[in-house]
Amino acid sequence: MTNLRLSFDKVIRQLNRGEAGSALVETALTFPILILMLLGAVDLGDIAFKAIEVTGAARAAAQYAAMNGGNYMDTRTGGGIDLAARNEAPRATTNCTSFTVTQPTAPTCACSGGGGACSGTAAAGTWACATGKTVVTVYIATTAVCPGIVGIPGLSSGGFTLHGYAEQKVLQ
Repeated sequence: MTNLRLSFDKVIRQLNRGEAGSALVETALTFPILILMLLGAVDLGDIAFKAIEVTGAARAAAQYAAMNGGNYMDTRTGGGIDLAARNEAPRATTNCTSFTVTQPTAPTCACSGGGGACSGTAAAGTWACATGKTVVTVYIATTAVCPGIVGIPGLSSGGFTLHGYAEQKVLQ
């Protein structure tokens, strides 16, 4: 029994003697976690950048719609409003699987200074007020479905849907 006890104590002393490889083992265990955190931060930054672009694209499209001679309804692909949005979001339009520009609500009209109701239609883009100036509000929504840089199963398998929205008023 004493022999067994001595050999067990000898093994324990051998294990406690050196710490030369412990730093390497700790690095090997933490390195994959650090890499995943770094990739996650890069992915988050990329998605945040694209979200800012999609929101800016909605703003640019609404400004274009409001200032382009009353052409408030032209959201067709390749049309002026669509091109204004796409020019504002180059990374989102090239790296995302879909990028759409829509008008969730038709442009509305109001008369400044309580000048009564507007006459005319949104489709024609012509309104008139009996008194006061015509104030037209244009509504634009942008949507992009963007995959992440790093595909993490179960987290970002379908990509991220980003939304932008803008309203622009123009006094005519």
